[in-house]
Amino acid sequence: MKFLPSKLRLPKKVLILLTGVVVLTGASGAVAAFVGRDAILGPRPEKISGVACTNVLTVRQEQDGQQWIRHYIRAKAEDGDVRVRTALRVAGALSNREKADLYQVVLLDEAGPAQRADMRGRAIGAEVLFSRDPGKISGMTAPFQASYAEGTAATNGEFYGERKALDLDEIKGIVTAMVERTDCVDPPPEGEETTAGAQGGETAEKHAAASADAGSHEVAASAH
Repeated sequence: MKFLPSKLRLPKKVLILLTGVVVLTGASGAVAAFVGRDAILGPRPEKISGVACTNVLTVRQEQDGQQWIRHYIRAKAEDGDVRVRTALRVAGALSNREKADLYQVVLLDEAGPAQRADMRGRAIGAEVLFSRDPGKISGMTAPFQASYAEGTAATNGEFYGERKALDLDEIKGIVTAMVERTDCVDPPPEGEETTAGAQGGETAEKHAAASADAGSHEVAASAH
């Protein structure tokens, strides 16, 4: 059975319209692959605000009459750009709930070290420093400093890629575009099996107490 006369010719504009409908409804996946997902649907949320993360350790100290906070977090993010966005988001959340002169957020991989002494160097996937009054902090000339290691982490959670520092305009653009402002979550009580727990993650309060007993640990703004 023929539904349309063989000699029927549809106007060119109608054909274009029908083709567009077919592309957008039945072939959206192919078009996304050809044109690019971000161009059609917009960037993924993690490309704007980073990914979910877990609190590992918070150290508070007084330095030259100033209050400094160093906050360690853990996240699964293969892209360095996503890691630094996560650290920037958490730095903002931290500064909203805690009063300090300097905030430092250090992002570790999920397979990264569990001991504070090892949370440095190649274990750092991204790092952010923030101060509302950077002129008071030695080594800081702007409110933000942010950097990340390129590439994915090794099986031991260490990063061997080049370190990339963001300029202030890049940081401002990222922070302004963020739609999510969520903080990291605390790891579950000891004994519950999660990735963070398997890596020996403890609550921020337990680590802070242990750090206080171990002595003061200097947060150097220019060290990284």
